[in-house]
Formats: sequence, C-alpha cells, structure tokens
Amino acid sequence: MALSLRERIELMRQGIIQRAVIPLLEERGFFPSAWKRPVSLEDMELREDGWVPFYTRYTTWETYVRDDPLYLYFNTFYGDVHEKAYRFCFVEYILPWPNYELDRSLVGTFTRLNLRGGGYIWKCKRMVDITSPDSALVDIEKNYDELLLALMDAGVVDTTVNPVKRVEGGRRYHP
Repeated sequence: MALSLRERIELMRQGIIQRAVIPLLEERGFFPSAWKRPVSLEDMELREDGWVPFYTRYTTWETYVRDDPLYLYFNTFYGDVHEKAYRFCFVEYILPWPNYELDRSLVGTFTRLNLRGGGYIWKCKRMVDITSPDSALVDIEKNYDELLLALMDAGVVDTTVNPVKRVEGGRRYHP
C-alpha cells in the first residue's frame, strides 16, 4: 500500500521524536502519561463529504508529563506538507481539565482546543525544529518551564502544583 506524502512526513517526524527526542526527555524527568490527548475539531476540516481528519492512520495520541498539570504532546500530523517538512513539529502543552475557566492573563498564551465530543481543554502550541534533538530538547524544556511558571504566577496551580479552581466572588478552592 502506497503512503501519501502526509503519512510519510508524519512517520519521519515520529521516528525522529521516538528515537532521539523522547529518550532525552525521559532523562530529564518526562514520562508517558495515562492521559491521552483527545481528538479535537482542530484535527479535522469540514468538506462537502463531512469532517475529514488531518491526522493519519499512523497518528499516536501519547502525551508526556513531568509536572502536573502540564502535559506535552507531539503533534506530528499538523503542519506543512512539502519535501523538508519533516524537520518541524508542533509541540502542544496541554492542561487536561475539561471546560476549565482559565485565568484571563493566560488567555492568548493558551488557546481552547475544542473537543469532538463537546467541551474544550486549554493548550499552547509551539513549533520546534527536531533536526537537532539536543536543541529541540532545550526549546521544549524552556517552553514547558515558562508555561508552568506562568500558571503558578496566575494562581492556576499552587507551588505544590495542585489545580486551583475559581468560584463566584473570586474565591479559590482546591479540589
């Protein structure tokens, strides 16, 4: 069975990530999580024949975590489709809480990922050059740490990295 260009590019991205980037991430304390990134409306486009996925049959939904609540996902199916497109991969930093009311100071840094079954979660998507696993690791870790600090500064997580929920009147409670 012949592979499409999109499938070949996705498989090349996954190969680089699985063989070079993830082992380095695991050395730095990132591990696969039981929570998997859900399929969203952003992963598909509406055509005359209905919703058509951007993702391929080879897409994996594995996520990685070092510090709760921020999860890491390598979006290997999204991006340009041309000869050297395998060099770049989108990395998504995800808050896995459905329909969470995010602090307004973080809206824009995090955007909604509308889920196929309804509702949403928050994510921040950044492009990373994966041709050099060491520099990719530096970028991924730097972005992860900056986002985690922003979440702490906004009071979304406390210093023990527990979620902080908001209730009416601006009071906060820990679930």
